[in-house]
Amino acid sequence: MRITPEVFWAMSLGEWRAAVNGFARRSHRAAPLSRADLEHLMQLYPDEVPPWRAQP
Repeated sequence: MRITPEVFWAMSLGEWRAAVNGFARRSHRAAPLSRADLEHLMQLYPDEVPPWRAQP
């Protein structure tokens, strides 16, 4: 949001919420993944266990 610490700490809760909502609307970032989408990606790309940590 590029606000100074002084401005941040002087904000009321309502001002902070308005600033965050305004910043979020201008941001072109993707929406967070849903739990189902995350689980699907975890199935497609599972974490690999390094050979030295593999259970015999």
